[in-house]
Amino acid sequence: MRIALVQLNPVVGDLKGNASKIIEFIKSARSLNCDLVVFPELSLIGYPPQGLLKLKDFTRDCQAALRQVVEHTDGIGVLLGTALQDDKKGLYSAALLIENRQVVGYTAKRKLKVLGAFDEACYFEPFCGTDSLAFREYKLAVTVGDDVWGDAEYRGVDLIINISASPYCYGQFKWHNDILVRVAKKIGAPLVYVNQVGGNDDLVFAGTSRVFDEKGQCMVQAQPFVEEMVVFDLGGVHCPLPCLQEDISWLYKALVLGVRDYFSKNGFKKAVLGLSGGVDSALVACIMADALGRENVLGVYMPSRYSSEHSRQDAQTLAENLGIQYRVIPIEDIFKEYLKVFNGSPSPVGDVAEENVQARIRGNLLMFIANREGRVLVSTSNRSETSVGYTTIYGDMCGGLAPIADIPKTVVYDVCSYVNRDQEVIPHNTLIKPPSAELRPNQKDQDSLPPYDVLDAVLSMYIDEGLSADEIVARGYDRLVVCNILNMVQRSEYKRRQAPLAIRVFSPIEKAGRNPVVHGYRWE
Repeated sequence: MRIALVQLNPVVGDLKGNASKIIEFIKSARSLNCDLVVFPELSLIGYPPQGLLKLKDFTRDCQAALRQVVEHTDGIGVLLGTALQDDKKGLYSAALLIENRQVVGYTAKRKLKVLGAFDEACYFEPFCGTDSLAFREYKLAVTVGDDVWGDAEYRGVDLIINISASPYCYGQFKWHNDILVRVAKKIGAPLVYVNQVGGNDDLVFAGTSRVFDEKGQCMVQAQPFVEEMVVFDLGGVHCPLPCLQEDISWLYKALVLGVRDYFSKNGFKKAVLGLSGGVDSALVACIMADALGRENVLGVYMPSRYSSEHSRQDAQTLAENLGIQYRVIPIEDIFKEYLKVFNGSPSPVGDVAEENVQARIRGNLLMFIANREGRVLVSTSNRSETSVGYTTIYGDMCGGLAPIADIPKTVVYDVCSYVNRDQEVIPHNTLIKPPSAELRPNQKDQDSLPPYDVLDAVLSMYIDEGLSADEIVARGYDRLVVCNILNMVQRSEYKRRQAPLAIRVFSPIEKAGRNPVVHGYRWE
């Protein structure tokens, strides 16, 4: 049996567009004499569809799009992920087996996710039927999403097929690959894994669709972060392939793909961001240039009385290295007017209100440019800052997208090193100078925060591993520092609720939680 694996990049809710793309892949698979073509989980409607599934018009139109696809299945089998309405039992996240213009069988997802974007249980019913489907002379065990990780015994199957929409999370590829290898070995049958690719909202899907033989050896694999179709001959002769090796380049590619799809799928073309001469804005500028093309990116440097000469030079050099548009708009005169109104003179008092108003002046200027020139403002905040509230609401938090808001500060430097792997794009001085918001004389981030290596380590243990304060302290961290960090995280929830969408490629999404804005729990 000749099988085509299609790691599709769908647009959520674009039923006609997705159907048209699926039909073209079916035609391509048929032209290559494939017997079966496999698409990812919910590929017809895009993942995650969320509240669209509550719309009667949407679920009706899903059936019309499905009928459109079914009409193009002459002489070839199609395994398609979509929403299936059972009049008695509700809506399923289903895998439909289609051949010769008929749905000849289906199975559906059993383990529905419930956290964050994974709110599947709000819309779908868990499936209780069989996972086995017959296709010609073959017995298939078909699973949807994480169902493949279960303990079901698939006896006498010729092939396991798992269709998935599994979002990318940096550092988890090997762990996930090992699970698939174990399943193939346990069942003693080849395993086909087909995953969605592309960005939808804050999620990015890596694809990395692949086929394992009954010994768990990888026989075919698709590229990460690329929409493509690969073909596998079941029963043919294949040389085992080395497993893909995830590295920091994957993280950068995920960010670029997430930004590119966010813009293209929304019909946006141009972006604007504030360039400060610092490492965060430098990395975001690189991502935007790669995602949109340098001609569509504008960087704006907005100096105040506290801005250093090296920051001006670093911002300008970065813009020149990238070839993006660059402007300088001083904020000193506007800042003086604020001081006159609130201080009675242009002399500063030196409090946090004066620091924050500079960020808000810059945010307003950038929003004006965005509105006038038809651009999307992107925020340059990182995970370390947003986690503890070291950001200015309505200031540097302004924007429609925050590309690196899920990337810790220490990892930002790692990604910048990747950007500079062949030549110096980000100025060396940007990477070695102490981080500073430059909102008061000689300000440094560590005046207000613990060193970033300490901050990021504690945040990782708390956010990613779910450790308690006692467990973190037991790993050698000062209790006062730990408690201070965790309390800052809790106190800044109101800011995160109002922050722009972040490309989530670092924090484990399944561990994402939401805290109350108003509560009295504190660590001591």
